[in-house]
Amino acid sequence: MNKIQVKLIAVALALTLSVSVVIMSSYAWMVLSSNPAATGIQVVIGGGNTILIAPNIETEDGHHIPGHFSDSINFGMYKDYDYLKEVGGLTPVSTSDGIDWFVAEGKHDPFLEHANLPKYITSEDENGNETKTENPLIREGNFIYLDFWVVAPAGDYNLRISTGTKDSNGGDSSGGSFVIDLPVPVLDTEGEVVTATLTEPEGSAAAAIRVGFLANPVMLTDDTMEHYMNSPYEDDRFTSLRGSYFEPNTGSYHSDLDNFVIYEPNADYHPGKSELEGTYVQTKPLVLGENGEGVPNGDIWNQLTVQLKSDWMVNAEYSRLYLEEHLNAALIKNEDWKDLPEKQIMAEFLQKSLQGQFSQYVTKGEFIKYSAAEQGSLRAYAESEENISAEQLSNLTKAGATEDVKIIELERNIPQRIRMFIWLEGQDMDCAASAKSASFAVNIEFAGGTE
Repeated sequence: MNKIQVKLIAVALALTLSVSVVIMSSYAWMVLSSNPAATGIQVVIGGGNTILIAPNIETEDGHHIPGHFSDSINFGMYKDYDYLKEVGGLTPVSTSDGIDWFVAEGKHDPFLEHANLPKYITSEDENGNETKTENPLIREGNFIYLDFWVVAPAGDYNLRISTGTKDSNGGDSSGGSFVIDLPVPVLDTEGEVVTATLTEPEGSAAAAIRVGFLANPVMLTDDTMEHYMNSPYEDDRFTSLRGSYFEPNTGSYHSDLDNFVIYEPNADYHPGKSELEGTYVQTKPLVLGENGEGVPNGDIWNQLTVQLKSDWMVNAEYSRLYLEEHLNAALIKNEDWKDLPEKQIMAEFLQKSLQGQFSQYVTKGEFIKYSAAEQGSLRAYAESEENISAEQLSNLTKAGATEDVKIIELERNIPQRIRMFIWLEGQDMDCAASAKSASFAVNIEFAGGTE
């Protein structure tokens, strides 16, 4: 990342979720079992003071306004995000724009059909943020989405995803960005003492996870600003709001200015495929074709930010994860955990003991510096081959962020609403039967620059 780029170190958006994924098909798309499980999702934001973040508050008459801006918030404290505690699981979908979503047509048919899945798109299929209560089977496809607001009080900045920064001792001074499988605690009871050993999960969903950011700079010209000014969240520094998104039964629309950035973590991670270790395999998420069908999109480089694999830190002396030591300390303090299912113990540990702040236990993969440039980029290599070899990948310049892809340009003192998605990309080669089940954690940090 160049000197201009690192002038802005924004905030960390940390999400911890536990989702059980089971493969029911030999096709390239994963599907959940008939009884998917999820312990909910914890969302925490923290970081510096250059960019401020606020939760999205929906008023009684359907207006979306920012809550209180700060450098650190926990979405779990806001009733507007209660649904994140009840998400029923993730099933494979595909999208190139965060607007048109696709699912596998059927268990015995590998072809795909346009499905209009999100709840904010009028359709018979409303599977975004599906809960176990709404649909205990969740067979059609399910993803997570949420809205939040950002503002830059100091100046105009381009917003990007980052690995974070280092402190003077070389450690993490902020959360950083990564997606990683959660290890599974195996309990051992000796007398009244319960200890845990962390083991690798049976399968991996982290290799096929995507995080998307939908943003547009549409200035709100209705009475939303009036509602904001009359709310308890009003800040007199901010006199206008940006970001308009499709909502059910409101007459709102998708803007021609919509920008959708796809964050692909663990790009060189292919569990169960040793022959592809360290390589990058191009993914072609689906886009809506002229006849309403899903068409593979092979040119998404100007909206794709790619990161190499992240890992849990290992204590070389004891050949175990550093996280294991802290989990065992938490088990001593929380004796009631020993009666919980093992995956639930890990969720309780991350949410209550670590409060979502587990970045210090993870080594973050570097980002590929350029995705769309004519030379020295992923696009340049992929023009000749869809599979980029480990040697070619090592020759590409790495950085703390992908510099030629931005989520949006923030204008000073104008709050911007952003919609974020998390999904399993069904077009990814790692979204396959080799991933039997998995729980994973997602951590996002923003960074930007003035160039």
